[in-house]
Amino acid sequence: MFAQVIDLSENKKDLLGELDIQLSLDSFITHLRKLASTQDNVKHEMLEFILHKFLETRETYGPLTEENLASYKQILFYTYNLLVPPLEDEHDTLWALATPLGKNVFYGTQGFYNLLRQEFCEETFKDIEEKTKKKDLLEQSIYSLLLERFYEIPAVEDEVIEFSSKDEVTGLPRYYAIQIDKRFVDITPKMKLPELDYKKIRQNNVQQFEWRFLRELLPLNQFSFTGFSIITVKEITPDRVIQNIRDIVSRNSDEELEHAYDVLQESLQTLTGNQHIKFGLSPILKLNNKPILDQVYMHASILPALLKKKTRNCQEANITESYLLNPQIIVYNVGIDFGDNNFKFLNDLSDLGVTSYVCIPLYYNNKVTGLLEVYTNEGHTFDKIVLAKLRRAAPLLAQLLNDQAHRFNARIDAVIKEKFTSLQPAVQWKFNQAAYEYLKKIAPEKPKPIIENVQFKNVYPLYGAIDIRNSTIERNKALVADYKIQLGLLKQVLQDIKNVYSIALLDEMEFNCDKWLTQLDTSPIDVVQMKVKDFMEKEVYMLLMHFKNSNSTLAAIIEKYEQEVLAETGKAHQHQRALESSIATINTAINGYLELLNDEIQRSYPCYFEKFRTDGVEYDIYIGQSIAPERPFDMLYLKNVRLWQLTSMASIAKITHTLLQQMETPLETTQLIFINGNDIDISFRVDERRFDVEGAYNIRYHIIKKRIDKVHLKDSFERLTQPGKIALVYYDAREIKEYMSYINYLQNKDILLDDMEELELEELQGVSGLKAIRIGVKL
Repeated sequence: MFAQVIDLSENKKDLLGELDIQLSLDSFITHLRKLASTQDNVKHEMLEFILHKFLETRETYGPLTEENLASYKQILFYTYNLLVPPLEDEHDTLWALATPLGKNVFYGTQGFYNLLRQEFCEETFKDIEEKTKKKDLLEQSIYSLLLERFYEIPAVEDEVIEFSSKDEVTGLPRYYAIQIDKRFVDITPKMKLPELDYKKIRQNNVQQFEWRFLRELLPLNQFSFTGFSIITVKEITPDRVIQNIRDIVSRNSDEELEHAYDVLQESLQTLTGNQHIKFGLSPILKLNNKPILDQVYMHASILPALLKKKTRNCQEANITESYLLNPQIIVYNVGIDFGDNNFKFLNDLSDLGVTSYVCIPLYYNNKVTGLLEVYTNEGHTFDKIVLAKLRRAAPLLAQLLNDQAHRFNARIDAVIKEKFTSLQPAVQWKFNQAAYEYLKKIAPEKPKPIIENVQFKNVYPLYGAIDIRNSTIERNKALVADYKIQLGLLKQVLQDIKNVYSIALLDEMEFNCDKWLTQLDTSPIDVVQMKVKDFMEKEVYMLLMHFKNSNSTLAAIIEKYEQEVLAETGKAHQHQRALESSIATINTAINGYLELLNDEIQRSYPCYFEKFRTDGVEYDIYIGQSIAPERPFDMLYLKNVRLWQLTSMASIAKITHTLLQQMETPLETTQLIFINGNDIDISFRVDERRFDVEGAYNIRYHIIKKRIDKVHLKDSFERLTQPGKIALVYYDAREIKEYMSYINYLQNKDILLDDMEELELEELQGVSGLKAIRIGVKL
């Protein structure tokens, strides 16, 4: 133990030099006396003995000062043994006593003084002091102590100062934490303590504390500080390294991580205490449910070089996939036996200059997420103790690699969404491949490559449409009804304004209201709508705002009118809201049923199912071998989907019919199916973000399905599609034969009626010779 005064302050004219600080053991003696009175037997006798020695020394040599430290060495040794567990080795324990606020150290362990005398440590303490001054940390800690002692406001945080230094042997950083214990510091105010705004204090405890406002209320020179502080320094290297790694894991982008990997390497070397070890990290990525390694995401890994070297005798892909499907710990020249390491490519490690090597699978949520490689070269080695030290970091490294795998998937998805669209599982694999090939072609400072066309050949199309009958007419009726309500409300407001002001302009406005009400009954809404809207939003708005701002009585009337014309809740939009609610009810039911249909179809054979929102719902289904190349395709899957399609149309007709009583505006639906017996090619249109037909012949299919929704019967004004019925449009009589058997089956199941009609359709632009079957649904 050492008794020597060392000033920890670089500048003696700092804050501590201006305060009334006195060294004293009185508080500690009081604590000993109180503690001795509560103890029994042996512990009581020991405390009484030490207390007697304290009192005897003080009576002989006077109060403790920095000048009579030598006379107090025995007493200070007792203090050390009371405050530090007796089994601690003082050479390893970093502990000291200091003046009340920690300015001067006067007694401590040999380990503490050795640390203090080291050149790097002297510089470190100077650096700590400079940072403390700049951030007012010292002043804050003193005020925190005052608030705790005199106002019973808990300290904002423990006073812990951290610093790092380089190990003289390894050159790696080591981290320490300094904690100053002030429980034996007595504080005496020299003034009457003022009252504090506790609400403000509590608020600032939660938010950022503004310490400076306390300087005027509680000047520090109005307090005396007596006693001593206890300084404890602990090495926190493992904890700090783990925190550094945790900070790296929290990085949000691959660009940030790229710059952080050097820090991660040094952190892992610091954790192991070996500057010669190198670490490789490789996330196991998944592409179409197959594990892959990508050098873009691998850091300091030697696996690529090892596998590339091995391709002389076998394929790299086979080695990689077989290992990644069942990763195991690989050990080379470390002196540890983990079982059968039957990896012949380990023999090539020596050719790469590797002396010792371990490859460890990392697990996140019980799943392998990546590989950690630990290796040395140039004759350096490591042992199993190093691996044990890495155990704390393993979960964080696993999370880091798991996050990278998620970012890889996100990049694939981003390319798909940027270049394609939101996709279904049945075709996702094709877009994954296209996106991955696109990413591999990207090179820094070069133009972006062209992404390959995604195409599926020889697929069978199925088209269906559920339309809301007369939706445009119903929408126009709702709009007219709401405009009439709004114009009626407006006329009442104008009358109220005329009761206050006699202005001719108000008469003109009322005349215009009557004019528009008349035109709504006599003219098409398409002609009147924009004029009425312009009248409401410009002329009426400016007039009402004038009277609203100039007369408080009228303001209340106008505000009530404004509430009634709100689109979300106002009376003047009730018919449109009712119509939209009815349409939403129908579409929700249709979409819900089609989702069930899609689930059933996908369980049978993967296919592409795409819906389009109109006033009803349209959908395309594509099925064929090219969509699921790993599953053999048979025509029975196509027949199965066609039967499901017809059955679903009947079910949807029945469902929407039962919804009539629930709808504020009763709406009916029509059901349409277009039959195309031949296979077609489809490709993804990047500009439209959807699939479309490919080739001149196949375009005919696309033209027909787009023009038949409102087709009439030949030589008639009757629409093909009718509520409560299913219309099946076809071009060739051979295409309808298959469906006839389905119709007979559903008639026998009492789903379809026995009212089938065979119809010819009017000629459409570019399309002639279309025929149809129309059949009723038993509702």
